[in-house]
Amino acid sequence: KNDKTIRLPLIIMKSDSATPQPDPVLRTLGGPGASSLKLVGGRKSSPWLKNRDMIIFEQRGTKYAQPALECPEVNEAKISGFKQRLGEAEINRRELAAVKVCRDRLLKAGIDLSAYNSAESAADIEDLRRALKLEKINLYGVSYSARLMLNVIRDYPKGVRSVVIESTLPPQVNYDEVGVDGINRTLNLLFSRCRADAGCAKNFPNLENDFYAAIRRANAEPVLLDAKDAKTKETTRIQLNGNDLITWAIDYLLSSDSQLIVSAPLQIHRVSNRDFAPLAGYANDKISPSFYSLGMRYSVWCREEFPFENPKKIAAQASLYPNLKGYVVQSLPAICGVWNAAPAKSIENKPVKSDIPTMIIAGEYDAYTPPEWGKMTARDLQNGYFFELPWLAHGAGFSAPSCVRDSIASFFDNPAIEPQIACVERLRSFFKFAGKDK
Repeated sequence: KNDKTIRLPLIIMKSDSATPQPDPVLRTLGGPGASSLKLVGGRKSSPWLKNRDMIIFEQRGTKYAQPALECPEVNEAKISGFKQRLGEAEINRRELAAVKVCRDRLLKAGIDLSAYNSAESAADIEDLRRALKLEKINLYGVSYSARLMLNVIRDYPKGVRSVVIESTLPPQVNYDEVGVDGINRTLNLLFSRCRADAGCAKNFPNLENDFYAAIRRANAEPVLLDAKDAKTKETTRIQLNGNDLITWAIDYLLSSDSQLIVSAPLQIHRVSNRDFAPLAGYANDKISPSFYSLGMRYSVWCREEFPFENPKKIAAQASLYPNLKGYVVQSLPAICGVWNAAPAKSIENKPVKSDIPTMIIAGEYDAYTPPEWGKMTARDLQNGYFFELPWLAHGAGFSAPSCVRDSIASFFDNPAIEPQIACVERLRSFFKFAGKDK
């Protein structure tokens, strides 16, 4: 008998109503490995609180859970490598060595790493529902937690009234086999949209060629930038290569925020012309610890993704697109060889089918969970409703206009009625690419 106990914090945000509906909304974040408690700051952007409470749930293994599967050894190894301006191969070697140190430490502490996975987290949500004596709950997940919510409706459908998921990672997608495809799709979308926009085409006529030329230059001779350590405030000169420029464009420009997306051509133009000021935030983050609880991240990924993936297809991603040659989305496939997690059951790699009303949201510029994956998920859900939001990307709901959040609130109020987001077409014509600096 396993008598180990874990402790999972939660926050219940009370409804504005004196007589709230009996079925709260449960939210948790993605990653896997992100702490969910930061969602407590989102009261103003949660209009469903008018009629029902919201439960913010910290998944097992994340920052404020006990135990938290943190890997400071990995953060230290990577940050030290960046500060020493080591090459990618050496940084990766040190990262893998640190992963093994972290794994061995957690195992020595008596932590069962196989217990940190989506099936167990889904069971935690069901246990919480029962502990709070709730007949039904509504679920809201984003990115990895969208996948987690699919686990819940598969395994515990009787306790779920409705679901909202955004930036969906379906279980049947083998992410590492197709991750670079999403990066390529989003960059191509940006460049084609710029060419089709009269102002953008005039201001940045060679945007695509200039961007990939900058990547080639940075791979041949890395860009040197001063980065500030958030803790010590010390400044260190680090180097950024062409792969860093790709990640910067995807993570920092083509993020969920429309205002950043409209400025993407301008910022790419600046960097392509050797004005590296737009890279400052990215450089600072290179020497900052990961905001993921890395042990939890590895345990989920190496159990539920890696065992079902084809190593040859993963390797092929690095040479599939000439302009992105050598680029990989993440180092997790290599890490999983060290983490040595037992594979999940085959059901964790199969589509989820359900008749629970589910609203599925995607951002058109999402490079990490492309809109097509949301459409794919909707096809298996009898009452699944898909919406693609223009001028938004991964985690679109965090920066979506109030009309989108109001539509989500209306869906939670009446999930039996097909949801509508009336402002989608208006959003498409509302934003325009920014012009050149004056």
